[in-house]
Amino acid sequence: MSSSASGIEHVLTHLDKRRFFSLFLLSILLIFSIPIAVAFGTVYKPWDVLSYLFGNSQTDAGLVVALRFRRVIAAVIVGALIGGGSMLAQASFRNPLASPFTLGISHAAALGVAVSLLLQVGGLGGAWIISFTRPFFVAFFAFIFAAFQVVLILLLSWWAGLDTRALVLASIAVSFTYQAILYFMQYLVLDEVQLATVIFWTFGDLGKVGWSELTILLVGFPLFAAMYIALHKDLDLIVFGDELAKASGVEPRKMRLTAVIISALGTALATAFVGVLAFLCLLSSHVTRMIVGGRHKFQIPGAMLTGALLLTWSDLLSRTLLAPLVLPVGILLSFIGGPLLVFLLFRVNRSGND
Repeated sequence: MSSSASGIEHVLTHLDKRRFFSLFLLSILLIFSIPIAVAFGTVYKPWDVLSYLFGNSQTDAGLVVALRFRRVIAAVIVGALIGGGSMLAQASFRNPLASPFTLGISHAAALGVAVSLLLQVGGLGGAWIISFTRPFFVAFFAFIFAAFQVVLILLLSWWAGLDTRALVLASIAVSFTYQAILYFMQYLVLDEVQLATVIFWTFGDLGKVGWSELTILLVGFPLFAAMYIALHKDLDLIVFGDELAKASGVEPRKMRLTAVIISALGTALATAFVGVLAFLCLLSSHVTRMIVGGRHKFQIPGAMLTGALLLTWSDLLSRTLLAPLVLPVGILLSFIGGPLLVFLLFRVNRSGND
C-alpha cells in the first residue's frame, strides 16, 4: 500500500510540475506579447516605435505608443477577468458550456451600460466615439444588471429545478430578451446619436478605454483575481459532486452563489468599458483545459493568462488585418468563437456518448 501511495504521489507531483511549467510559459508569452502588440499598428511601424524609445523625440510617435500601451494593458486585464470568470461559472454549474456569455451575464451588463449611456448618467456618445464622463456610474450600472441576471439564474436553478444544460439554454433565451429590449429602445426611443452610441458600444472594442477607465480596471483587477484564485479548493470539491463537498464542510449552494456572483461582477467590470466580447470566455477556458488541465489551482490562473493572451493578439489582428481600418475586436472574436462553439458541442456530445 505504501509503495502504491508513494507512486501515485510521485505521478501527481510530476503532473503539478508540468502544470506550473505551462503557467510559466503562458506568463512568458504574455510578457513578450505586450511589447509586440504595442509595436505594431496602423500608423507607426515597429522601427518607428524603437526609434522613439531610443531617444528620437517624435511627439506623435510618443502619443501613439502611449495610446497603444493603454489599449494593450486594457486587453490584458479584460481578458484575464473574463477568462477567470468563465472558469468559475463552468465549475459552479459543472457544465463546459457555461460562461458569463452563455449565461447571459455579459448581455445583462451590456444592457446596464447602454441604459447608463442613454440616460447620460455615465457618459456621452456619438457615431464613432463614446466618452465615459462618469466611469464609476457605468461600472455601477453594469454591476446592477449583472447581479440581476445572477439572481435570475439562481432562481431558475434552485426553484424551477432546471439542470445545468437546461439552465444554459434558459439563460441564452434570457439573453435574447435583453437584446430585444435594446432593439425596442433603438426603434422607438433613441435618436440618431443615441442609436449610434449603443450600436458602437455593443461591437466590443478596446479603443473605448481611456485613462480613467483603465485606472478603475487596474484597481479592480487584483481584487477579483485574488477572489477567483481563493475559491479553487471549493470549486474542486463542487466539480466532484455536492455530496463530497458537503462531507468536506462546503455548502454547495452557498459556494455556487459566491462563485457566480464574483464571476458576474468581474465580467461586469470587464464588459462595462469595452462592450460584449463574444466567445472569449469559452475560448479561454477550453484552451486552458487543453494546455494546463488539472485542478482549479492551475486552471483559474491558466484561464486568466489565456484570456489575456487571446484578447491581446485578437486586438492586434483587428488593428492590422485591414489597416488603416481598425476592426472592433468583438467582431473578430465572434468570427473565431462561432465555429469553436460548434466544435465544443460536438465534443461534449461525443464524450457523453462514450
